[in-house]
Amino acid sequence: MRKYLISMSLLGVLTAVGCNDSYLDEKADDVRDATQHQADVIRDGHNAAADQVREADGKTWTGAAESETGERAADKLESAGERKADAVERVGEAKADAIESKDD
Repeated sequence: MRKYLISMSLLGVLTAVGCNDSYLDEKADDVRDATQHQADVIRDGHNAAADQVREADGKTWTGAAESETGERAADKLESAGERKADAVERVGEAKADAIESKDD
C-alpha cells in the first residue's frame, strides 16, 4: 500500500510539473484577457446606447422600442457593437496565437 501511495504521489508531482505554462503562454493569455475586456467594453457601450434609443422612443413591456423605427435603430447599434467587438476578438486571438507560436 505504501508503494502505491508513493507511486501515485510521484505521478501527481510529475504531472503537475509538466503543466506549467511558459512565459509566452502567459503573455498570450494576457493578450486574450485584455482583448476580451476591450470587446466587452465595446458591446456594453453599444448596448447602453441602444437602450437609450429604446428609452427615448418609449419601451414596451417586453423592453423593445415602441416604434419599429426606434427598434431598428437600437438593433443597428447592437449589431454594430457586436461586429466591432468580434473584430477586436479576432485580432486579439491572432496576436495571442502568434505569441504562442514563438514558443514551439
